[in-house]
Amino acid sequence: MLAVMASSFFWTGSLLGQDPLAHRKSNLTIVVQDGNGNAISDATIDLKMTKHAFQFGTQVHDRLFTIAESDFGSLNNNQKRGLIGDFSGTSIVPTWQDTLNYRAAISDNFNHIIPTNGMQWLPYQNNGPQHVDAAIHEAQANGMTVTGHAVVWQKTDWPTPNQFRPAANPDPQVFHDTLVAERLGPAGIVTRFSDAGAGPTVLDWDVLNEPLHVTHYSDVFVDAGIYPTEKHAWADYFIRADGLRPDANLAINDYNILSSGGDNAAMQYRDLVNDLLVLGAPIDQIKVQAHMDRTVSKAALTRRLDILAETGLPIAISEFDMRDDANQISPANQKQLFQDILEASFEHESVNGFSMWGFWDPAHWRGNGPLFDEDWIVKDEASAWFDLVRGEWMTGFEDQAIGVDGIWNGDAIDGTYDFTVNVNGQSQVFSGFALTDNSTFTLTVSAVPEPSCVVALSIVAIAAVGRRRRKPTRVGAIEVKR
Repeated sequence: MLAVMASSFFWTGSLLGQDPLAHRKSNLTIVVQDGNGNAISDATIDLKMTKHAFQFGTQVHDRLFTIAESDFGSLNNNQKRGLIGDFSGTSIVPTWQDTLNYRAAISDNFNHIIPTNGMQWLPYQNNGPQHVDAAIHEAQANGMTVTGHAVVWQKTDWPTPNQFRPAANPDPQVFHDTLVAERLGPAGIVTRFSDAGAGPTVLDWDVLNEPLHVTHYSDVFVDAGIYPTEKHAWADYFIRADGLRPDANLAINDYNILSSGGDNAAMQYRDLVNDLLVLGAPIDQIKVQAHMDRTVSKAALTRRLDILAETGLPIAISEFDMRDDANQISPANQKQLFQDILEASFEHESVNGFSMWGFWDPAHWRGNGPLFDEDWIVKDEASAWFDLVRGEWMTGFEDQAIGVDGIWNGDAIDGTYDFTVNVNGQSQVFSGFALTDNSTFTLTVSAVPEPSCVVALSIVAIAAVGRRRRKPTRVGAIEVKR
């Protein structure tokens, strides 16, 4: 592992061939000086990444993420099961400790969330934005970004409101106008969650979900002559969203692209995106769900990402998990697949995000969360996450010697960093420096102690931002075992 390294040794492509993570790294220069601007050379420095610049996210259950203990205690067992979706089939009733573990796991592992299912059309109609607002506020208060999922999901059943399902034989124009008003209009959801709206601002939206597989809305609209083709309808969804939210990242999202038996699905998805771009759809990003139900090699994963990258758009893995409810993938193969898809994604220059669709078995739609079992024990299949994402890819250096000019220089993976300057037996932490491009940070120690002195150091730091907690060895009160 390269998470913690001594002396001034750096791993570069010259040692093992070309560095596959070179595009994730920036040159970092740190200048250490005293209050008079004089270089401090008789010092060492520790560097520790606290947050990735790359987006590592997860789906969250809105209310489970934020419910107060008093409200939790007032729920009956069925209502408590409802907080986790009760997908696992085990009839597990979550405890309050489970909610604390759930939140700790999110804080410790992710910098991005996707609240569900409160932003979907039917539940949002029925329940309003209260729980979604709380989840977004909580995430943003802790430095996380948020995806709004999903604006248009053209299913014949949930989350389509009952009056617009096929059995209701909806009036096409009423159907279309209601969709626009509630999802894509000035009073709709994407506007509410903006600077001009009543809710917290969300800058990332899955505008169109699964158009390769569900087409109920556009089928009705095309049959009624509202649009000439389905692709015109889909392009219009993006055009309307962009008219309301030119500040937002607008994405298309679909499945069975990476998990397919061949490359044809990736080609079909690429061609669809290109066709929509020709029709004027302002698509900003391609998202790939990655619900994996078979083993796929790293080479095949990379090849399919290459195919999507031919569009020129950035890509995100949006809903990763692995299926084992019918023994499709063995635990050993899940472990290898998790490592392969993480590496393929992080090494690919067009990929800028990786999110899993939940992480804890009881709150996972397939009962197979990628990280934790029912008792919050880290799964063996999850080792790549902790070895790579939370380990090797979180750059750390210890006891780095400062040059005679007061300068330390090296390459580091982009992210937010804490620096600890050690001078004559005294240490001072400088927190929250965001490295996303070649950068120089100046750390000013206001008082430099003599070797025999014990003096508290104060600092003046440039470009300080919020600080995240380091990953503990426990999730809540449960020891993490690996």
